[in-house]
Amino acid sequence: MSSLLVSVQTEQSFLGCILLDNSFDYKLEEVSEDYFSNEYTRAIFNSMIELKSDGLSIDLVNVAEKLKMKKVNLELSYLVDLTSICKTYSIYSYVHTLKEKYVRRTWAEKFQVTLNKIMSGEDLDSTIFNFENETKNVYYEDTYKDDISSISQSIMDLLEGGNISNIKFGIKFLDEVIGGIYKGELTTIAAKSSVGKTSLALQIMLNVLKQGKKVLFITREMSKEQILMRNLTKKTGINTNKMKSGNIGAEEWKLIVEVLSDMNKDNLIFINDKIHTVAQIRKRIRQIKPDLLIVDYVQLMTPSNNLSNREREVAGISRDLKNITLDFNMSVIQLSQLNDEMKDFRPMGERPMRESKALFHDSNNVLYIHEPSEGDLEEAARKLGRSKDSILNAKQNGIKLVEVIVAKCRDGEKKFKYFAYNGSRLHFEELKENMGGYVC
Repeated sequence: MSSLLVSVQTEQSFLGCILLDNSFDYKLEEVSEDYFSNEYTRAIFNSMIELKSDGLSIDLVNVAEKLKMKKVNLELSYLVDLTSICKTYSIYSYVHTLKEKYVRRTWAEKFQVTLNKIMSGEDLDSTIFNFENETKNVYYEDTYKDDISSISQSIMDLLEGGNISNIKFGIKFLDEVIGGIYKGELTTIAAKSSVGKTSLALQIMLNVLKQGKKVLFITREMSKEQILMRNLTKKTGINTNKMKSGNIGAEEWKLIVEVLSDMNKDNLIFINDKIHTVAQIRKRIRQIKPDLLIVDYVQLMTPSNNLSNREREVAGISRDLKNITLDFNMSVIQLSQLNDEMKDFRPMGERPMRESKALFHDSNNVLYIHEPSEGDLEEAARKLGRSKDSILNAKQNGIKLVEVIVAKCRDGEKKFKYFAYNGSRLHFEELKENMGGYVC
């Protein structure tokens, strides 16, 4: 094997240092048996680990006895030779070299496996996805800081900045309860069909764009043209039915052109209706480096592995989206359907999630959108200072009352708020209690 991948002399020298001076035995914890390419050096290393664990001295006699018990045929002279070729002051460089060789070997092996898969015609995106998952924890150096001093400094830097989250939902209730859209966090928006989960996601997206942030929107329910048309509706107030019919006046055309021009100028929106796997999402993220990813919706994504178990497949997709938040240090919002079995009950906890409760558990924050049943409207009318009939009349005019529920917030409390949802404008408007009528 190439000297770039293996250095048996370094392996021997490291072990010789431990035999010469047991005060260096703590260095055994900084390496693993995988760092040793030679069967004899690996056996000696494992024997030293066992002696240290048993509280015994790591000397020539004890190591030789351990090897004998393992039926490793090594002469005592081999161990003596180890102590003669090493320099204890170089043990730090030995550790560094052992790690470097191990990482080189690991990458070479993974590259070879990946090359074989590519040459055999396996799906390219899945091959890349699997390669990333297998190698993301292999480092040339230990650059990840997990000591309390480094973490404390990171927290101080954030607090001194005065604003840990640099992205807001742009919806007062959500920003007050959750605090904002944080890097490394997964937020789930869930609702039954036609209650407005896509509309709420688009409203959040447009608010994020106003902050100069880049958004990747993955849609598996609608075409990219439909999603853009919904954005135009939210920005212009021209309802989607009017745009679809083509019955648009001159002033409305002018407004649409202006909005599209602004969107093109900023180039912060990316809408994709072809991506259907997490592997493809990761590939697109590497290309455009968005600040926020929105997936509409998770049950329509294709799992990376066919597990013949829908619950496990959906759980796997959710877990992979959660990993994206950490691997790319970004925010992800996933949309989800709710179980029909909940009927008209207000959704709370994990039970309402369709097909997998992992959607709830993987998420840092969970938002439910719920349309109150007619039986619950009395309570809503009383809190809002309206009559039940006026709420029902508003619904007939296309403006329905909904509850936006923060069912889970890792850093806050669970709350809900009444909103008016205008279906023609695809817009949510927060309602204040005891304020009478609402117009959206």
